Amino acid sequence: MKTLITRADDYASSHAANQAIARAAQAGFVKNISVMAVCPFVEEAAGLLAHKDGLCFGLHIALNSEWDVMRWGPLTNAPSLTDARGCFYQDPAQFAEHPPRLDEVMAEIEAQYARLAGAGFHLSYAECHMLPERYLPGLQQRLAQWIREKGLLDFSFYMDRVLPHMDEVAVTPGLFEKVLSGLGDGQYCYVAHPALYGQEMLQTGNALCSGEEIARYRAADAAFMADPRTLEICRAQGVATIRLDEAVPGEYRVFGPGPMLQ
Repeated sequence: MKTLITRADDYASSHAANQAIARAAQAGFVKNISVMAVCPFVEEAAGLLAHKDGLCFGLHIALNSEWDVMRWGPLTNAPSLTDARGCFYQDPAQFAEHPPRLDEVMAEIEAQYARLAGAGFHLSYAECHMLPERYLPGLQQRLAQWIREKGLLDFSFYMDRVLPHMDEVAVTPGLFEKVLSGLGDGQYCYVAHPALYGQEMLQTGNALCSGEEIARYRAADAAFMADPRTLEICRAQGVATIRLDEAVPGEYRVFGPGPMLQ
């Protein structure tokens, strides 16, 4: 049997992301949604999907803010986590020069959890935006303990087998069907960042990737995940899309320095 954990990231980060992810969820392909608590569209996000059956919601822990124009900061008073503008540092690699205090980090994570729970989300798992645990000694262990204490699932146990060519299937016609047909039995994970193309997404971007590139890439994710043919291909290839609470945990990820994950 082949199963695919389908996850949409950055819910609540923008109106464009909320609309795209809601459409993808309605189409039935997306089963897991990672929600950002530090962004201005949490209440809108909750109103769209928080009470929809069949979805698994997770806390997308944000300790960094990668774009040049669209920025966010902590919910708590956490000076060791912020730059001169009062926003999170753009890249977790900057923690090497500006190491935050772990007690401030954990208090911020607790506040993010509380905000989403208060908005009406029933949270089943947690994981980190941009993987700051690569650069913060001790965070992975503290976070794992916190996740256990909250009774949540740790998504890092489910990322040991990502879908091959995961970042290309939305923009390459025919590739998704080809990839699925070549899969062996087992469980795979697919993560994408759907958002509608428009002025809001054009305000993203940084020195590594322009707002135009981000907007087009995420619009492609949005179209792919909301297209009913995507789910039809899964069914034709004998692949079941599943929630995290239906999945089997794999090996725990041990993070080391690596490329920034947008």
